[in-house]
Amino acid sequence: MNLYDGAKDKLQQIGVENLTNEELVKAFLICQGLSQELLKLNESFWDAIGDIAGYGILNQLEKETIFNENKNAALSLEAAIELGKRMQTQPIQLIGKVIGSAQIGKMMIARFQKNTQEHLLLLCLDTKNQIKREIIIFKGGLNSAEVHPREIMVEALRVSSNSFILVHNHPSGSIEPSMNDVAFTKKMQKVGELMGIRLIDHLIIGDQSYWSAAEKGVLND
Repeated sequence: MNLYDGAKDKLQQIGVENLTNEELVKAFLICQGLSQELLKLNESFWDAIGDIAGYGILNQLEKETIFNENKNAALSLEAAIELGKRMQTQPIQLIGKVIGSAQIGKMMIARFQKNTQEHLLLLCLDTKNQIKREIIIFKGGLNSAEVHPREIMVEALRVSSNSFILVHNHPSGSIEPSMNDVAFTKKMQKVGELMGIRLIDHLIIGDQSYWSAAEKGVLND
């Protein structure tokens, strides 16, 4: 029998959600550096708890005993389980509310002023214009023609966004949009409409000022 039994490889290749309970425990033990003890530890684990739900009713001493008093392994599994619980129950924290383009523009000038790298930032909003998530989609020499809408929309879908705002900075300090910037804005507007997630604005941030597609009427064309 292969000691690793492919559990760690499957974890990396097909994702944690596609592993059985047994494979998850094996992958955990291997990642803890316990590969030489894997078979023995895996057997004692399942002998002690019967099924995965049984682990939650054991006390700390019983949990350590399962791992042959390897406290690090027992504590690591406890931490992993607790993180999983919190991810399931923790509400998404609202970052702030969007009042208008000027508010976002001023906030982003302060953030990106004098930044020597171009960034494309996505703000995901709920039905009340509360910012549910913000994420840097791209960093470096930004060419909007190379940014695929899929990269943006998949992030908006993660938090069931009602609408979104795009922000990118110009390290040169100029806020004049290029032809690609305008074309990219209109493309994202159309993609958003097709998916039912409205593009509210696309802002370009310079040293002292900003350009807003919404304020300039680009989204009305």
